[in-house]
Amino acid sequence: MVNPHEDVVARARELSALDALLGAAPCAVVEGPAGIGTTSLARAFAASRPEAEVLWASATPWERALDGGLLAQLGIVPDGGGTAAGPNLARPPGGGTDSWGPGEPPAWLAAGRACLDRLAALAGRGPVLVVLDALEHADALSLEALAFALRRHPPGLLVLATCGPAGTRPGSAAAVFADAVSARRLRLGPLTVEGLKELAAARYGLDLAAGALNALWRASRGIPELALEAIADGVEEAGEARFAAEGPRGVVRSVAARTAAALAALPPQARALVEAASVLGEAPDAADAAALAGLPDDSALLEAADAAWAAGLLECHTVAGGLRLAFPDALAREAVHSGLGPLRAAALHARAAEAARTTAERVRHLVAAAPTPDAALAATVDRLAEEEADSGDWGAAADALVAAARLHTDPALREDRLVRAAEAMVAAGDLERAAPLARQIESLPATPGRDAALAYYAIHRGQARRAGALLGRAWEHRSPDSPADLSARIAQYRVLDALGTWDGRGMLAWTETAVRLAGPDSAAGIESRAMLGLALGSMGRSEEARRAYDELAASPHLAARDQRLHLGRGWLALALDDLDSARLELRAAIPPAPRPGSLRIALWAHGWLARAEFAAGRWDDALATAYAGIALNGPVGMDLVAPLLHLTVAQISALRGRAGEAAEHSGRAQVGPEAYPVMQVAAAMAAAAVHESVGDYAGVLRDYEPVVRMDRSSGLDQPGFWPWQDVYANALVMVGDLDRADAFLAPLEDAAASAGHRSTTARLGSVRGRLLGARGQTDEAVHTFEQALAAIEGLALPWGAARVRFAYGQTLRRAGRRRDATAVLARARDGFAAIGASVYVARCERELQAAGTGAFRVRAAGPAGEADESAASGPAAVPFTSQEEAVARLVAAGRSNREAARELFVSVKTVQYHLTRIYAKLGIASRSELAAVYRSGVTSGIDIP
Repeated sequence: MVNPHEDVVARARELSALDALLGAAPCAVVEGPAGIGTTSLARAFAASRPEAEVLWASATPWERALDGGLLAQLGIVPDGGGTAAGPNLARPPGGGTDSWGPGEPPAWLAAGRACLDRLAALAGRGPVLVVLDALEHADALSLEALAFALRRHPPGLLVLATCGPAGTRPGSAAAVFADAVSARRLRLGPLTVEGLKELAAARYGLDLAAGALNALWRASRGIPELALEAIADGVEEAGEARFAAEGPRGVVRSVAARTAAALAALPPQARALVEAASVLGEAPDAADAAALAGLPDDSALLEAADAAWAAGLLECHTVAGGLRLAFPDALAREAVHSGLGPLRAAALHARAAEAARTTAERVRHLVAAAPTPDAALAATVDRLAEEEADSGDWGAAADALVAAARLHTDPALREDRLVRAAEAMVAAGDLERAAPLARQIESLPATPGRDAALAYYAIHRGQARRAGALLGRAWEHRSPDSPADLSARIAQYRVLDALGTWDGRGMLAWTETAVRLAGPDSAAGIESRAMLGLALGSMGRSEEARRAYDELAASPHLAARDQRLHLGRGWLALALDDLDSARLELRAAIPPAPRPGSLRIALWAHGWLARAEFAAGRWDDALATAYAGIALNGPVGMDLVAPLLHLTVAQISALRGRAGEAAEHSGRAQVGPEAYPVMQVAAAMAAAAVHESVGDYAGVLRDYEPVVRMDRSSGLDQPGFWPWQDVYANALVMVGDLDRADAFLAPLEDAAASAGHRSTTARLGSVRGRLLGARGQTDEAVHTFEQALAAIEGLALPWGAARVRFAYGQTLRRAGRRRDATAVLARARDGFAAIGASVYVARCERELQAAGTGAFRVRAAGPAGEADESAASGPAAVPFTSQEEAVARLVAAGRSNREAARELFVSVKTVQYHLTRIYAKLGIASRSELAAVYRSGVTSGIDIP
């Protein structure tokens, strides 16, 4: 075992959210079910605040009746004494207990005064963090006293509480407390598959395979405590190597034991009802469960359901006049079902098949009841798989095909069904589930069908070279009598492959082939036609692209496949600067509830909707959308779309100064050289956004070098689709490579002008203006910037407009036009502030200082970092010019002279000149001494950038 003392794993986002919550309010409550890790998160948060004195109190159910029990753990003893919190905040006017009115004052008043005394005294010495663990079990007196103290806001005090489900119910003491102190709430959800992978690596040093991760997620449902138990038991039973490959088998021991104990305590009829419900599914009709359980009448059903409900094994809901049963979670149902034993389980499923209302239900129960292969049943399951595939429910089709593979007695048919099951899993978007099957069919003889299935899997894993080779071989080796649907599927997969390489001509050619082979209204034909608009758009044929989508929208056969139309239309609209339409269409491509066959499309829609929200300046919405997409992708592992999802989080986090989150998501966006070009571009955009946010322009150039080396002639530079070019060209200017920037910009500017693409014209014009300014052609630069602003006017692109103004203002200031620069930079700063781009707000402030909008003074540091105003220390304040102030701040933050010059858009000699004057004014001789002056906190409210 490694890292046994790690308190929290894969919770960086939650820690950041908690930090933000406690920055906005003095109290936060972390909520979640047992085992989810609320206590671990609280420990990690407390450890992240070394400057604070931490008081920790844990409540327990058996101490709930002990008045003041929680206060006692905090060292607070109610004594009715006075308060140290300044004026008599703890007493009614008049002071003393007599002023309360007739009768004795309530107990909470004295406790509240004592609590306020204690916490105010501690906070007077420095920051204090009070952690209340298991708030739902806290005694009422302690909560009332703490609420009294918190409502009087002792400065420097933060309270963090953890709370289980019982404390979130309206009217509970914990909920009343949280409402009384206006606590902010953070709901802690389960770990994703990626989080479980990190947990296994951190705690046990295990690198779990995809199949093992899926099994661990099913066994734990992302609850860390259960996952750790499953890992410990699995490693002990199977060994590390086998567990890392296969994961846990069956139900977690504690869940099985808890469920078995609850079942054993039930009356026989109630137990029979629970077992029948586990056979029927997630939320069966109570009448069906009662019939399967053999209950004689409604009275027996109600008694049994009531007993199961009281035991916490079933939930009961009335739906449309009928009673429906449900398990509190999937783990409970699996525990009940696994405890049936093979004989009873088979018997119940066989009886359920006889009463099933649909073919799908009947077949599912027959398969579950079959102990050995059965060719006749396999044929029935084959037909069901075809029906599910035709309806677009690829997950159900995959289930049926896996079952058919197990039931067939002919080895060739078993292999064929496994191949088709893998394809169905990929179509459903569940690559993690498809992974073991893909490895299994890898060993089968090469056939066009097998190669096509492996290629389909490789496409969504982002393995461009492998997918291309497999597709080429599958297409070449088709025999004249190959089924038409196989050829159509291969053509359809080649459309997706061309999308990954962003080959517009390839997309167009293979779309036409797929439609010709499968028919325009078939499943393959409609999916391919949904890419037609993107193909035409990537070739600059935007009007034809719009018409293609209009024609698809008019198809009477679109039905449930309209999600693909919305995605394509929205993606195209975003590329064409039509943000309102883009957001509308992309939202429509994300179903409000999971829909069969929708996941792949929904993931792309999340990625592009996040980009649309980013462009529109709705950054909180963009983050929420991207995070939702990342969470959806966690259990299924669709690598092809992952860089796009992480790009938005990395970029916004970088621009808001959240370096940890930015680095995490930029790292998760990175891909290898085998990845598709669209993945590499998104990954480069994420990394470059992080480097640009800290002024590392050489890093930006390194990030984009693989993209620059690509063959971009097939549409990668088509205006609007992948807007990376201006960031790269800007970095070239910032490092002084002006000729190379000029050569790079020229063909892109021509393409933008030819397409009439306004946002691209503005982005490239901003770089052209900066380039002209760097060459001393100020008038030409001003004209170019004004044209760029005119191009973006009215497009509602606040981030883009603010970037143009920032570059414009920098160029004006460097040209000596400080008054003009001030006006432009102030508007840029306001634009950045409106969307929360705090990093660029700070840059604008530095530029405004450098433009001479005020004088700033720095005090030399005395002992213990205090301002020393004695005569021996020299002058009490040292005046800096605005240019000196800007240079001093950057150098103190660790920038080299060259980096400071690049950021301030001045020469290195100018920085050296200002540093000489700064050192002389402060009486220091080195950069480290300058940094010490700034670290001491005596810099008149100036922050290190």
